[in-house]
Amino acid sequence: MNNWKKILNELSYRVSSGIPDLTNEQHLMKLWDILKEHNWNLDARVELLKNLDEMSIVKNKKSGNVYPVKKYKPQTQTIVKKNATKDDIEKAKQGAGEDEFDTTTDTDVVKIEPEKAPEKNKKLDQTKTNQATEEFNEGKLSEDGVSDEDFENNPEITKVDKPIDIKEIESRLSKPLPFPKKYLKVLTRLLNTKNQGKISISDFTDAAGGGTLESTAGEIVSMIGMSIDDNEKANQFFDMLSQHTKDNNDGIISSSWIESARKVREGTRGRYDREFGEGNWKFKNAAWDIKDEVEALGIEDYKRDKGFSTDVYFSVEVDGETILDEVSLKKDKKANLLNSTSGRMSDIIIRGNATTEEYKRYDSLYGKPAKELSEDDKKFLKEIEEKYYTEDIPDNVKVSKVKQKQLELHQESLSNNNDSIRNDIDNFLSMSKEKQLERLKQLGKDLNQSKKWAESNLDDYIEIMNGLKNTEGTLSIDMIGEQLKKVFPGKSAKSDMRSRQKTSALLQQLNPESESKKDWDNIVRNSHQHAEETAKYLLENDTAREGLLKSIREDFPLQALMSGEESMSLGDLSADQGTLREIFGVKDFKELEQNLKVRETPEPASIVFSVEGQEEIPISEINTRPDGIGYGGSWKLEMKLHPDFALRLETLKKAR
Repeated sequence: MNNWKKILNELSYRVSSGIPDLTNEQHLMKLWDILKEHNWNLDARVELLKNLDEMSIVKNKKSGNVYPVKKYKPQTQTIVKKNATKDDIEKAKQGAGEDEFDTTTDTDVVKIEPEKAPEKNKKLDQTKTNQATEEFNEGKLSEDGVSDEDFENNPEITKVDKPIDIKEIESRLSKPLPFPKKYLKVLTRLLNTKNQGKISISDFTDAAGGGTLESTAGEIVSMIGMSIDDNEKANQFFDMLSQHTKDNNDGIISSSWIESARKVREGTRGRYDREFGEGNWKFKNAAWDIKDEVEALGIEDYKRDKGFSTDVYFSVEVDGETILDEVSLKKDKKANLLNSTSGRMSDIIIRGNATTEEYKRYDSLYGKPAKELSEDDKKFLKEIEEKYYTEDIPDNVKVSKVKQKQLELHQESLSNNNDSIRNDIDNFLSMSKEKQLERLKQLGKDLNQSKKWAESNLDDYIEIMNGLKNTEGTLSIDMIGEQLKKVFPGKSAKSDMRSRQKTSALLQQLNPESESKKDWDNIVRNSHQHAEETAKYLLENDTAREGLLKSIREDFPLQALMSGEESMSLGDLSADQGTLREIFGVKDFKELEQNLKVRETPEPASIVFSVEGQEEIPISEINTRPDGIGYGGSWKLEMKLHPDFALRLETLKKAR
């Protein structure tokens, strides 16, 4: 058996996980083929596979008991020793502890190391960065893809009553413009448009970012405001915008976003004074989180080198060299540090249970687009989910199970209340437009919609209800889907399962006294119950708690902040490398992450920095909630900045 290591190595390349599992039937079949290729005779192959059919010694995670099993359950057990001998089995039966077993004879695991992520290059090309202002004012980046003609002819755009002139805005800005010239026009369009109807940032610019229309508009205001060097002109700029919002209270950019942008400028420039010394730095350029713009600043490869959650990029000259400042913008100290979904539960469970080898490979693949994954990678991810995301997870925690139950509850309510809902539709359609709008506003409030939702969607719902009125048979989710397709032809997002169930929710509540309204309340309870049970499972299950910490470490912004890769502006508060080192008393993220823990009490549950003998530092609150109560396809897993941590940032700011 002197070629055993070579055989295992070959097996590791043939199995999708890269890690041979000698209890896996498919792996054993591949091993049989390899043994045959290595000229093992039939008897030898049979004898080896027979010997491999051994028991393992495990430790129960809850009780701590050690005992032998044929196949261990990763949700409730940890491996003490694989392929236990007869003596090992006897020792376990007699109550031996986990440290009494010799594990040095365990079969070596040959693994494929995950591909290392390329190192980021944050050093700017000085020649390129010196040409950025010219490119932003006269090059391709000065022009926007949404032409004046396209914008003016857009039927979704409604102008405010008191528009502002682009020249008035330009008079408050530095010359030449330190940011792409097109954003002067984009800002003017945003300021002069009412926030109504089905509009998005792509109606104003082809350089569309993520987030809501209001938040992306806020980012643009912050980027432009930050680029004004003169404090007096900067305040005039923000005052001008504030007055404009007062004159037009139905605009897109709110006064709160303008004040946030003002504070971002104050906090960021104050940070430069602390880091570089007052008068020792010079602001150069600003760019939104758009590939061509960022690379125009001098960064070599946007995809490889960009920040973790950067919204805007600033270039600053210090001691004759231009450097990059990457900033994550948060409106205020109530910001979300992580906004995920409880569909992430499988990721949490896998990370909490995976072996070191499995974890390394899984972590290297997590979040990659499917097109970047090899067939072996896809098989590995499928197998590891099947291995750990098992029936041991409660059904009311699994998103797929809860979604199926929610759909079934909708179907039952529509079917059981078919006659009464159809009657409610007739009554609604017979109302005056004024009464219809009044009722839809109340329904919008019940469904947590925006104030302008009812006015924007009334005509569509009237058309949908008229369509349903003319159908025969029992109401169903599919029937609603067909009507949505007719009202929104070619727009699949308007007729997806979320939209169908949202329409179903509205129909069930048309009459607040109806039986269907009671059934709707049951659907809501199902939605809330999942959020509550998910939170309970994450906090009470040790494996899930560990998985939660591992899962958020990559997505939590602390690593990027502690490394100095980027800074976070929360209004006038700054969470950056210097402030975090001072608050936590550690120099790098490794020291920090070793002491991150989940704390259940006092409520709400929190992620805390905890060192024995020292006061715990709460960082974020853990919150789970339905995303679209009763009709959404996911449930939010949020990490909001903890008020205590915000207070520490404020105290530190005042002390400086």
